[in-house]
Amino acid sequence: MTSQKNPKVKSDMFEKYLTEEVRSFITNNINKDPYKLLLQKSPFDYVPMKFIVQQIVGRKIATVKFPFLLDHPSFVYPPKVSLEQASSERLARYKAGLIEGDSFADLTGGMGIDSYILGRKFQKCHYVEPNTKLYESTMQNFHILGYTQCEGTNDTAEFFLTNNTQRYDWVYIDPSRRVEGNRKTGITNYQPNIVELKDELLNAGKKIMIKLSPMQDISECISVLKYVEKIWVISIKNDVKELLLQLDQDQNDNPLMTIVDLSNKPKNYSSAYLDRSVDITYSTTKKYIYQPAAALVKSELHNHHAHSIGLQKLHPNTQLFTSDELVESYFGRIFLVKNLIPSNKKEIKKYLPDMKANVITKNYPMNPQKLISKLKIKEGGNEYLIAYTDTSENKVLASCERFPF
Repeated sequence: MTSQKNPKVKSDMFEKYLTEEVRSFITNNINKDPYKLLLQKSPFDYVPMKFIVQQIVGRKIATVKFPFLLDHPSFVYPPKVSLEQASSERLARYKAGLIEGDSFADLTGGMGIDSYILGRKFQKCHYVEPNTKLYESTMQNFHILGYTQCEGTNDTAEFFLTNNTQRYDWVYIDPSRRVEGNRKTGITNYQPNIVELKDELLNAGKKIMIKLSPMQDISECISVLKYVEKIWVISIKNDVKELLLQLDQDQNDNPLMTIVDLSNKPKNYSSAYLDRSVDITYSTTKKYIYQPAAALVKSELHNHHAHSIGLQKLHPNTQLFTSDELVESYFGRIFLVKNLIPSNKKEIKKYLPDMKANVITKNYPMNPQKLISKLKIKEGGNEYLIAYTDTSENKVLASCERFPF
């Protein structure tokens, strides 16, 4: 096991590469096509063009994904694949708010975004990464960021756990979804295999945080891992980004689930997993239609949430809800129903003079694209057409306006 505290790994090389001249060139070419730049000769004898382009790509991605790094001009960006696999700054900061203690270990460190943002809350941290080049550049970047309490191990998570003699307050692991070049989401298809490592993980940490693919089946996680205490389904702008599990020392089949959307106005909703099954009531279309957020559907708590705030469902297989009174706290999109209309072109013109609308289909024979084609309308604008099957098995087309109005 290679373990060292803030090593100046090849720091002279990084300092030589990222001179003021090189940084100026990167800034001046930040909007150039990286593929075209790769075909050019490097203007610096001591810096390969491949490295320069790697930094340009890294800074462009950082502008959106981890803007705090732009305050550190000496930060060395790793290859694009590591940038893509890393958590965004927004997601990492949310996760940092979920944990606390004195000691922390990240067993799948990568480029170190989670290691740094989560770990700097702790007095003692450990970063584990098997890729030597990535390990060296990340440890040097930690030095640049002033992350002085972090030690590192250049080896696999399995090796670290086998040789580890310490017990951390929190252990974090983000296993790869790529197995032999394919993306697989079965709980046993991650690398490292968190099912095989479960006992070692629980021995190494008082609490374990596992980041999984948003496609991962939640019920499988609970039944196979057995020690899941909490689950977070995290989305940004209604796009599910991460599924987080917290493992504790006691077996549990009813973890607390929290659904979060980290948009401009963050929202969250929590409930015990086994409470997701409720006796929802059904209704014909009322004044408002509610479309559950993606994270709510992923958690399988959409019926529970709707029931808790007095909504009724339009059909057992139609994931839409309805009410006569507006419930502004709903976790999802809300629409005011203006008209229920026949789905033919002649009638559509009466309700859509511009023949333009955003189309949503739920439990309907056609997807949005086919319905748009059939009705010969254009997509976009402020109007919404929601097509669905109602509780009487009727195929309904509702002309709506989105809330807030």
